[in-house]
Amino acid sequence: MRVLFSILFSVVFAASVYASETLDRIVATVDRHAITRSQVEQEAKFTHLINAVKRPITREDEVAALSRLVDRSLVSNQIAVFGAIPISREDLDTRISEIRKQIPGAETNLGWVRLLGENGLTQEDVSKRLAQEIETLRFIDLRFRSEVRVGPRAIQTYYDTKFVPEMKSKNLALPPLDQVQDQIEAILREERVNSLISDWLKSLRNQSRIQGFDPSLPLTGIDKKTPDVSDLHFLPLHVSGPAEAAKQ
Repeated sequence: MRVLFSILFSVVFAASVYASETLDRIVATVDRHAITRSQVEQEAKFTHLINAVKRPITREDEVAALSRLVDRSLVSNQIAVFGAIPISREDLDTRISEIRKQIPGAETNLGWVRLLGENGLTQEDVSKRLAQEIETLRFIDLRFRSEVRVGPRAIQTYYDTKFVPEMKSKNLALPPLDQVQDQIEAILREERVNSLISDWLKSLRNQSRIQGFDPSLPLTGIDKKTPDVSDLHFLPLHVSGPAEAAKQ
């Protein structure tokens, strides 16, 4: 009887282990880095959280999440080559506070905990995700932003060809160049940084071996789509337009 019980226990235990493994299967690899199904689901949940989306996660959400994970895996590989960037607890708490201010209902601790639960996330999940974001943003600052220069001619051209026409089309008061040149310079700098990152991501994709293993999460869109900074899904990377510059 004891022998039979041991055999049955072993079978049940093995089946449970196998089941747990299949629940978190590998859906794609980027060079030697694996991306699992649970990572895709968590990324989709995080996106719903920060965008205050209430509907259930769709297949399209997961496909988009996998695409972002592929690009961030490529970036993480580059960060590993250059060396890790230290992130303090204060940095992380500040970023979490910024995120919460942008999510309706997340201002209070009770509301924040409730939203985390509704999206199937924990505070640790969010902290890890945002720590990766901070590290990547700092790497981008060091890798790209420091290289970008915007000269007076580019600022004047933007003012004449984009700023002035848009302000006139909206019947807004036209400020002189010297009042908005700092804002225009910031816009041009972000546009150039975004362009550099887009080209960089495209180059990384072409140089890397990216494989998908789940037919329900195709990677074909990654080959066809021109990479954009928004693929990394980092909120601070936003380029404003002339009207926004005039308000600053």
